[in-house]
Amino acid sequence: MKFIKDFVLDELRQEILRFGVDAYRANQIFHYIYKIRVSNFDEINVLPKKLRDLLKEFFYLEGLEFITQEKSNDGTIKYLFRLKDGSAIESVFIPADNGLKERKTLCVSSQVGCALNCTFCATGKIGLKRNLTAGEIIDQILFVERLIGYRLTNIVFMGMGEPLQNFGNVVKAIQVLTDSRWNMFSRHNITVSTSGIVPKIYELAEIKNPVKLAISLHTTDNNLRKKLMPNVANKWNLEELRDSAVFYYRKTRIPITYEYILFDGLNDNDLEIARLARLARAVPSKVNLIPFHPIDFVELEGLAKELTPPSYQALETFKNKLAKLGVRSFIRSSAGIDIKGACGQLALVSLRKLNAG
Repeated sequence: MKFIKDFVLDELRQEILRFGVDAYRANQIFHYIYKIRVSNFDEINVLPKKLRDLLKEFFYLEGLEFITQEKSNDGTIKYLFRLKDGSAIESVFIPADNGLKERKTLCVSSQVGCALNCTFCATGKIGLKRNLTAGEIIDQILFVERLIGYRLTNIVFMGMGEPLQNFGNVVKAIQVLTDSRWNMFSRHNITVSTSGIVPKIYELAEIKNPVKLAISLHTTDNNLRKKLMPNVANKWNLEELRDSAVFYYRKTRIPITYEYILFDGLNDNDLEIARLARLARAVPSKVNLIPFHPIDFVELEGLAKELTPPSYQALETFKNKLAKLGVRSFIRSSAGIDIKGACGQLALVSLRKLNAG
């Protein structure tokens, strides 16, 4: 059986044509899946029973199984889902960001684990198991909307995995999510976060409905970046990364977001601030300042053992110095840190507990 949410509309038309079904039925099927939000094929009552039975025979509609959730004191909810092959992923619902009460954001995963092994990120300690399909990405969104009882406003590809290493499926999911016929999301409310897969940044700028781009930077020193993010920084240096960001803005006219995790005494000095300001001023952009979230619940070695969070005063000082250099920056709240749902903390700790029990 095939997962029907893995297809974009043109692909589904071709699939049903093989069964002798008129192509227009694909539009009806997608309308009910993505706009009406049905959870089984029998609810698509505009289809003849024979076609509904055919769909049930050759396709499945649900790609995730809800396992459990943890709710933070700040309202953040971390969800654990099991996939059809027994793998598991986490998604994080953030009900508000920087005091914007109307914003309801879901941080979605794009891979089971991650291959990049960044020093400060728990997901990388798992290693890469596999890419998610487009349908498994989309299903996180639809499933969480059913659980919370209302529509999400924003989607960020900042969960488990490096989205641009699963480029085809991420772009396919974006195609579905931004299709105006289903009225799901504006492309301006979707953000793809990357550690800096430079060739794919160029490709992402060329897609039909380009979205916001966030680049995980964390330092302006190439040598330090190689220690913090070895698998990506050893392939593409900061100059190449800057050039790709400039191209992305000039092609899409969408300002760039730089994500910058602060580590106490490591990347919070005046030289870093000056270089970060020059980089951020190359094209319209903003900087999200993120306090380091400890990941001592996974096995650590080397530099990872030495990383410590900055004080809030250090964050404020960094922000104020950037402002004097003409750069907008924001201190990102530590949403979900008490449930290990904050930036860099997703590592399937809940699944290990379940297996142990």
